[in-house]
Amino acid sequence: MLVGMGVVFSFLVLLVILMKVSGSLLSKFPEPEQPAKPSGPAGSGARTSATMAVAIAAAHRTQKGG
Repeated sequence: MLVGMGVVFSFLVLLVILMKVSGSLLSKFPEPEQPAKPSGPAGSGARTSATMAVAIAAAHRTQKGG
């Protein structure tokens, strides 16, 4: 039982060391900038609301059995 606990403890220590090493290596490389996403067409909010209203009406109708 002690051997198994020792193996698990050694693995966890090794894992922590490798995470620290990889973190220090990756911090040397800056993250590339990502372009901002467009907010979408002007009327997309109304279309989403209408689609949700239709989905709610369909679910309500299905629950009624009609």
